[in-house]
Amino acid sequence: MLTPAILGSLSIPVTSVPSGSVPFNALLGQTLEATLEAVLPEGLLLRLADGNQLQARGSLPFPLGSTLTLQGLPLPEGAGVRLQVIRATPPPSPALLSPLVLGEAAPLLARTQSSGVKTPLGNLLQTLLLAGKAVAEQPETWSAWMKESMKALADPATSPTESVFHRLQAKEGTGWFELPLPWASGGEPMRIWIEGEGEAAGNEADPVHRVFLSVPFSALGEVRLGLEQRAAGLRVRLWLQDPEQALALRPDLEAELASLGRPVDLQVFALPPGTPDLRALAGANPLQAMG
Repeated sequence: MLTPAILGSLSIPVTSVPSGSVPFNALLGQTLEATLEAVLPEGLLLRLADGNQLQARGSLPFPLGSTLTLQGLPLPEGAGVRLQVIRATPPPSPALLSPLVLGEAAPLLARTQSSGVKTPLGNLLQTLLLAGKAVAEQPETWSAWMKESMKALADPATSPTESVFHRLQAKEGTGWFELPLPWASGGEPMRIWIEGEGEAAGNEADPVHRVFLSVPFSALGEVRLGLEQRAAGLRVRLWLQDPEQALALRPDLEAELASLGRPVDLQVFALPPGTPDLRALAGANPLQAMG
C-alpha cells in the first residue's frame, strides 16, 4: 500500500479550539475535504464539505479557494490535531483569464481557417497559404499578420471569448497576445506583452512604452526581444538560446536600429534552458525583464 505524499500540514491545538467548533473526534483518523477560505493572523480558515469552518495554525503554499484533502492525526500527548495535506487542487481560473492561462493562438487559427465569412485575417491567411513560405517570412508579412491577429483577438465579432479580456487590459495600458504562426502550424505561437507608463505613474513628461516578444525559429530556437522606448532613446534586449548566433545578425540589427535616428542601447543575453515562457513575465516588474 502506497503512503500518500504529504504536501503540507496544519495544526489545531486544544487550547485554540473556539467554542462551537468541530469536535476533535470528528477529525482524528478521518480523511476530510476542505476549501481554503482565508488567511488569518495566526493561520488559515478552512471550510469543510458540510459547511463547518475550522481555524488551523500554519501556512500552505496554495491559493485561496483551493480544495484540500486532509488526514486528521493526533498531536503528541493529546495536544490537538494535525491536519496533513495529501492532495491539493487549485481553484478553477476565471473564464476571463482563459486567454492568459490556456492560450489563444490555436483557437484563433482554427476560427480563421473554418470561418464561412472571411475576415481580413482569414483573407490574409489564405494569401499566405497560397504564396508559400518565402513570402510568409518577409518582414512586411509578419507585420501585417501581427496587426490583423491582434485586431481579431480584440474584436467581439471575431473573438467573442478573448475580446473581453483584451478590452479590459487595454484600459490598464497593457496587452497580452498569443498569435498563431500559419507558416509553422502546430508549433509554438508568437507571444507579445505590451505595457506603458505615463500619467498613472507620474511620468507625463517621459512616457515609457515596452514590448516583449517571444518568437520560435527553426534555426535559432526561441528568440525573445524586449524593447523599451522613452525620451532618452531606445533600449533593446535580445535573448537567444545560443548568443553566439547573434554575432552574424548583430551588424544588420544595429544598422536597422541606428536608422531610427535616436540613441540605442542594445544588449544580447543567453536564454537558459527551461526558462518559463513569456507568460511568467507578463505583469512582472519590467526592470527584471529589461535587465
